[in-house]
Amino acid sequence: MKLPLITLLVVVLNSSAFAQDIILKLNGQQLNAKVTEVTGTDVKFKYPNEDLVNSVSKNLVQEIRFASGRTEPVSTRVEIFTEEDWPKVQVTTLESDVAGLAKLGEVRAKANGATVFSNSAKVDERATEKLKREAARLGAHMVLIQSKNVRGSDYNYFGSTTARSVLTGVAYGYEMPSNGQ
Repeated sequence: MKLPLITLLVVVLNSSAFAQDIILKLNGQQLNAKVTEVTGTDVKFKYPNEDLVNSVSKNLVQEIRFASGRTEPVSTRVEIFTEEDWPKVQVTTLESDVAGLAKLGEVRAKANGATVFSNSAKVDERATEKLKREAARLGAHMVLIQSKNVRGSDYNYFGSTTARSVLTGVAYGYEMPSNGQ
């Protein structure tokens, strides 16, 4: 009688020593692990019976379901289905914003002012919209800007130039699209 009771006690103590949390990723995948830390950019965790601390970018995590029953939302999935979803595409210059995301392709856009009186900020807005539309065609929800060249209008003795904006970047999404897309 004492042996089954001791065995039950050992099993209960071991399971409570490593109560599992669930990390729900934006692609639907679940990681059963013990969350050890949540930083500004990552969720750090350990798999059962392992000492190695792993991490996953918060860009890929929807929520954490702790063993205590508490749920912590982390990120919201941005769905891009067609070019018409371009307003949802985010533009960034920080590499940490795209950590863990899949590179879907390079994107480039340019816009020119119609006259020497064109506003360079408006020209840059048009180039940014074109860049977002190109990213949306790839199914991307994030663009990392690689280079940005904005030139204002100039009028002088030798002639004039209109405002111009040229943007290049890399489009990112949660995963590579399947061959059917």
